[in-house]
Amino acid sequence: MSMQFAIWGSNIAGGFVRSAVEQDKDASFAYNLRLAQLADYLGYEAILYPVRYIGAIGGGNSGSGQLDPLATAAAIAAATRRIRLISAVLPGFLPPVTLAKMGATIDHISSGRWHVNLVTGWFQEEQEMFGVPWIGHDERYRRSEEYIEVLKGLWQHETFTFDGHYYKIKEGRIRPFPYQRPYPAIFQGGNSQEARNMAARLSDWYFINGAPTSEIIEQIREVSEMAAQHGRTVRFAVNAFVIARESEQEAREEYQYILERADHSAIRQFQERAKGAKGMWTRAATVSDFVANNEGFRTGLIGSYSQVADKIAELRSAGVQMLLLTFRFPLKELVEFHEYVMPKMHEARTASLSNAEGHRW
Repeated sequence: MSMQFAIWGSNIAGGFVRSAVEQDKDASFAYNLRLAQLADYLGYEAILYPVRYIGAIGGGNSGSGQLDPLATAAAIAAATRRIRLISAVLPGFLPPVTLAKMGATIDHISSGRWHVNLVTGWFQEEQEMFGVPWIGHDERYRRSEEYIEVLKGLWQHETFTFDGHYYKIKEGRIRPFPYQRPYPAIFQGGNSQEARNMAARLSDWYFINGAPTSEIIEQIREVSEMAAQHGRTVRFAVNAFVIARESEQEAREEYQYILERADHSAIRQFQERAKGAKGMWTRAATVSDFVANNEGFRTGLIGSYSQVADKIAELRSAGVQMLLLTFRFPLKELVEFHEYVMPKMHEARTASLSNAEGHRW
């Protein structure tokens, strides 16, 4: 089994570490286009465009704002060839029928390279600011489950009727159907029991926050067993912040440099905002766990090129099928990862990395 590599899009300004260090913070479309075209050229499989309406991705503030992940993906689709584009969507902000139509359109623009990451949502201030009614954690997941059922129904059936608590569809029709059949793959994150249940029953890919291999194995085992009870299989992606350098000492020194300059104010603000995220960050205990976005340091891709390649092999053996990578300087480090880490993986295993084309998503 080959490991697939995805990267975070930069459609939200502010960078991916809560630290007073130099990092790429550009959220302009020009930067995102350059990043996507570089990743496409190098053969990375996917790029995820996160969703925020206020603040930066980690919980801080940024005056440069946020580009919409759906509009960004549509524009990038027309300017790339192979890389897959994943748009994060908050159910409270966008009705499922609207996403079904927009998603099918982007899927045609990209010739079948678009996917959705359904973000159930934990940022209460963001939703209430724009008049989106705030509902409890378990109820948010029940809404998300209905959301996915409506998406799948509209994308697969000539006419679709649904009588749910949150959504009601009466002989709904979406034309054209998405380019991909039966539908574009649906990603989701979350760490609570409700999130795992939803992934097992409805989602195609389950995003796991950065974590040690032992925790990742536990999540993969549980979700896989539950999915099997529904006659389904789920694929697994893990978040990771990468510091891959020529030597372990160089990587560790950079890691310590970032930690020593941790932005404690931004971390506290994030922790306050994320209080409603049941299950998420429950095992995050140190400053390091909060400095990198979505616990990226906990995955352990910090070290020499060979050490990082060995860690990736360990994750692949654990059942991880995709790594969602973050860097301080993506335009520079994407090339370095491609030139120095990937060849080490080839040396460790004879299996070659495959491009996005031909993958069963």
